[in-house]
Amino acid sequence: MSLPHLRDLPVPALPGAFAAAGVRGAAIVARDVALAMHQRHALRWEELPLGREARGRLEARFRFGPLLGEPAVAVAADGTRKYVFPALDGAAVEVVLIRNLKAVTLCLSSQAGCALGCTFCATAALGLRRNLTPGEILESLARAGKDAGVRVSDVIFMGQGEPLHNYDAVMDACTNLNHHHGPSLSKRRISVSTAGLTPRIRRYAAERRPWRLYLSLHSAVEETREQLMPIARVHPLPDLLDAMREYQQLCEVPWVTLQYVAIPGVNMDDRHVDALRERLAGLRAILDVIPWNDIGGPYRAPTWAEVRDFRNRLMGLGCPVKTRYSAGKQDGMGCGQLTAGLLALAPKGGHIDAPWGIYTD
Repeated sequence: MSLPHLRDLPVPALPGAFAAAGVRGAAIVARDVALAMHQRHALRWEELPLGREARGRLEARFRFGPLLGEPAVAVAADGTRKYVFPALDGAAVEVVLIRNLKAVTLCLSSQAGCALGCTFCATAALGLRRNLTPGEILESLARAGKDAGVRVSDVIFMGQGEPLHNYDAVMDACTNLNHHHGPSLSKRRISVSTAGLTPRIRRYAAERRPWRLYLSLHSAVEETREQLMPIARVHPLPDLLDAMREYQQLCEVPWVTLQYVAIPGVNMDDRHVDALRERLAGLRAILDVIPWNDIGGPYRAPTWAEVRDFRNRLMGLGCPVKTRYSAGKQDGMGCGQLTAGLLALAPKGGHIDAPWGIYTD
């Protein structure tokens, strides 16, 4: 069995792990190693602040070294940067770095590919290759920020993959992102976006996770949501929205964010607005409208006039409505456009026909 990688370990677990390895002054050494890995971007043993004895003891118990190769980097006209890192087994780890006047946001992937088969998302065509490890997620952040010469202030798990399918690894990554010996991001600036795995949302709520949880809703009409997101056949809307109400109550969240990809002729008519009014009763929610980004296929992107009209009708629901501009969308970096440039290599059929059935827990 392969030795565990140091970057995969939760920062709070390092002192105990180092003590078990026989390292003297384990708590102090663990602090210094965590800071070197997560804030100074150390990638190799010789870059860690370790004496000969401590390093020898740790090398007998753990691996350390780069988990990702040199990335392919694309820069959009608006300054958005996309990184595609090759993992050691060839899987692609894709992240997008977005700058604005107030923040530097990194859109993180939790999986290589995705199993959900959402019909509006290009990543679905890849199928699911595998889950990413916490170390791969954290290294992608460190190296993208270092390459761009910025400190990432916000992260959202909204790249490739369904974060709650890779629950434990994503939670460990979030713990390290927030830890003061890790990247030290505010818990309010760490967001996890889910397509709606009801049991995992309930687990998230029961564990009182402090990171923001966003739900990709996209329709409050059951048949439309099933058309867009086959996972809805497993987790129907009544149970899903009850789980979000449970999350709001247990985690004391004033407002939950519901993401809504707006697609003309599919989910922007008055029927869908009325369904939102009915379904969202008792849920203090912000509607985050995301105009669909063109990836080909049966849909078309809305005009801004259509988006404004839809937003105005949503305002009648009495809840806050935001319209999100997808940075980098003209260069294939926007919401729903991530494929790591691998679509030509994707297997034909199989992965996305009915993968949701294996994720019912």
